[in-house]
Amino acid sequence: MSEITSHLKKMEEVATSSEDVAAELEGWERVIQFQGEGVDPFYILIKDGKLSVSEGTYDSPDLTMEANYDTMLGMLTGEIDATSAYMSGDLKVIGALPDAVKFRTVVEIIRDEME
Repeated sequence: MSEITSHLKKMEEVATSSEDVAAELEGWERVIQFQGEGVDPFYILIKDGKLSVSEGTYDSPDLTMEANYDTMLGMLTGEIDATSAYMSGDLKVIGALPDAVKFRTVVEIIRDEME
């Protein structure tokens, strides 16, 4: 299991039990695909106020984020700012940028609760 996968499972567990995450996700349904050099593809399904992580590639995601392994892990752990990664070209976003910003907010809430 990669460090990214391990971190994602922890994030999913926290998100499942968090009222703050559920409130942020309410009414927002998206599939976000993650891929890039050295990254085993995975996607996050956001539906009914819940977030679930699955390995693999989703046929028609609403948003795709592409970054190499180190950048992806850094963004998930908070060591790399996603906005900075996007501005420097280390993160490529395919889809609506407001969805990427909202997802960053969700990740920040989860990280706060993991501490």
